[in-house]
Amino acid sequence: MVREDDGWHARWRAIGFDNYWVDEYVRSSVMTTLTEDAEDQRHETLHDAWLMALKSATGLVRWDESECAAFAADLETWSSRLDCEKLVFTFHSDESGFSLTTAMPHTRGEFKSLGEATYVVGVLRGLKRDGEILRVQLARGEAEDFLHRGARELRLAGYEVVGVDLAAEVSADLEIGAEGDSAAPTRKGKPPIKLTVRVAGEAVSIQEIKFLLDQGSSLVFFREHWIEVDRNILKQALRALERGVDKKVNPISFALGLGHIGFLELQNVKAHGWIRGLVNELRQNAAPSEGSAAFVAPKGFKGELREYQAHGALWLDWMTSHGFGALLADDMGLGKTVQTIAWAMRTRKARKGPLLIVAPLTLLANWRHEFNEFAPEFKVYSHHGGERRLASGFRIAVSEADVTLTSYTLLVRDYSLFSEIEWESMVLDEAQVIKNPETQISNAVKALAPSRRIALTGTPIENTIGDLWSIEEYLNPGFLGERKEFERRFVRPLADNPESAVRERLKHALEPFVLRRLKSDSKIAAELGEKREIREYCALSSAQRLEYERALADFRATLSDRGDIFALLTELKLICDGFGISGDGGKLDRLTDLLTQIFESGESALVFTQFAKVGEWLKRELESRFKCEIPFLHGALSAVQREREIEKFNSGRAPKAFILSLKAGGFGLNLTKATHVIHFDRWWNPAVENQATDRAHRIGQTKTVFVHLFITEGTLEERIDRMLVRKEGLKELLKDGEEFFRNAVLT
Repeated sequence: MVREDDGWHARWRAIGFDNYWVDEYVRSSVMTTLTEDAEDQRHETLHDAWLMALKSATGLVRWDESECAAFAADLETWSSRLDCEKLVFTFHSDESGFSLTTAMPHTRGEFKSLGEATYVVGVLRGLKRDGEILRVQLARGEAEDFLHRGARELRLAGYEVVGVDLAAEVSADLEIGAEGDSAAPTRKGKPPIKLTVRVAGEAVSIQEIKFLLDQGSSLVFFREHWIEVDRNILKQALRALERGVDKKVNPISFALGLGHIGFLELQNVKAHGWIRGLVNELRQNAAPSEGSAAFVAPKGFKGELREYQAHGALWLDWMTSHGFGALLADDMGLGKTVQTIAWAMRTRKARKGPLLIVAPLTLLANWRHEFNEFAPEFKVYSHHGGERRLASGFRIAVSEADVTLTSYTLLVRDYSLFSEIEWESMVLDEAQVIKNPETQISNAVKALAPSRRIALTGTPIENTIGDLWSIEEYLNPGFLGERKEFERRFVRPLADNPESAVRERLKHALEPFVLRRLKSDSKIAAELGEKREIREYCALSSAQRLEYERALADFRATLSDRGDIFALLTELKLICDGFGISGDGGKLDRLTDLLTQIFESGESALVFTQFAKVGEWLKRELESRFKCEIPFLHGALSAVQREREIEKFNSGRAPKAFILSLKAGGFGLNLTKATHVIHFDRWWNPAVENQATDRAHRIGQTKTVFVHLFITEGTLEERIDRMLVRKEGLKELLKDGEEFFRNAVLT
């Protein structure tokens, strides 16, 4: 009620809003033809006149002035905020049924609070006095509605609600294997699994679950008290007890705490007999601890393994010989390839079938060279390029080889050939390639189903934890369950909250199957030293091969006229770089793959080339591929431009690449932001190359620097690199000059 010029008016208002618009909006919605002219009607009481005025066009209340003023004062007092606590409502459940109670209100504020509560939960309008309390009996449907909706809405309105926590968890305990059964499992045999279902912490039988479901409600009377259960989970529990646990379920998954039956989570899992022993061995990492002398390099293995590499090879052996797939997820540069080769040699006699290694195209040359260096007695068949055989020739080549190499692309293209071979072992390099389980590549590698499975990757998780599901499905089928269930139980919770409790649960279960060491680990860093040199072998593309052969033929044709050997060297180097030659493959693709891994590891790299035009070409190509600016330092830059390029590289925390001309960037710079140095083409003078490398490996650098030497397989780059390694007298080698390089090209 408000006093205006022409008298008292009934107005609608709302706290926190422009009440003029509130009054107009509400009045127009409640007004009818009968109430439009309510101020002209006669009323028996002021209260009736006020109610009708709220629905009239003007809101004018025609009544005695003094009575209107008193009524307005009462309304203001009643509608004003009262300093009183909200009421407490109690939900009761017993054998007689359900009810809601609250203490009898005594003050005006408590009565007002009770009145407001009836608008929140309508069933409260049925409250009746029972001594010093108010009580309303609830039917089962009303009780369910209050538990699921009403209690929450009352609490949101500021009321206290007690006695509604009736939700009873439906869970299960599992026992795998029989006590005292130490016999190892057969290929077809699986340990017995005993399931115990619990409701509200108490074990229940099939008959009791049926009784609970027969009550037809989520509110059930169970062992002398009322509880609320999830009927869907209860149905799944009944089905599991009646049919037994799905035989497709991986018992190791259960034993390691990942098992579940639909939405029925397992609270306690006990393993007995051989399954318990196997789980314990997995947990203890089964292979001897690092530092032990248990690993003996296989017969015929050339070279030395670092301690952590020996441990890795032995771990791969233990995992695969016990029927488990192994994920070797060492950081980039720690030698996953050499560990795999040591494993392949160690298990050579134990394997009863062929070994297949699948890798990106850019890494095939590297695998060939590493086998040639560390396992020269191994016969390697590379199913790629000119060596690629088809039909019966493929089967013969595989049967005669110790290991077959191919690319992911050719595995899909020639799948009909690969599917005819019963592969005993398979290794996936850069296994993140199969992170999407719906691709042709993922389907192809999983369909081959070898007995021994290994995955190699320095980035097991590129986007989300979901990447791991596809890799583990190849390694240990069924271990992580169905993909949709894995997403529901782990991917989504971790996306919402990376620190969710399921994170530790998943980590704890995966630990036995994943071996990951970081180059930042103190012990690993001590073994690596301050600088580690890695040779990156690349293959010529078909177009490069044709150009390479043409250049050699042209030179041989002019050999009698003493053709310019150094001009030939420059031409061959540019061909090996791929400069000016279209097509896929070669150094540029390998550089792209390598930088991708470096960036994903949060690190930066220096890329050296001796040719300014190659540097300009690399800058354009890399900026196009990575969609970011790549600085380039070369001799034609002014001092100001030079400092600007250096600042681009050093600024910010984001991983970056910096292309440098070998001459312009080989001295006078401190670029310790980089932990990787890439020599895209070689100067063939170790002193010059080392000087360039020292731009990153110098005072202020606290991490191991990885030096990547790009070498094109089967060309003069590889031959000269071998000669440089063999030569002990570097000064005398360089004195030979032209004759040295002529021998490298023509022999």
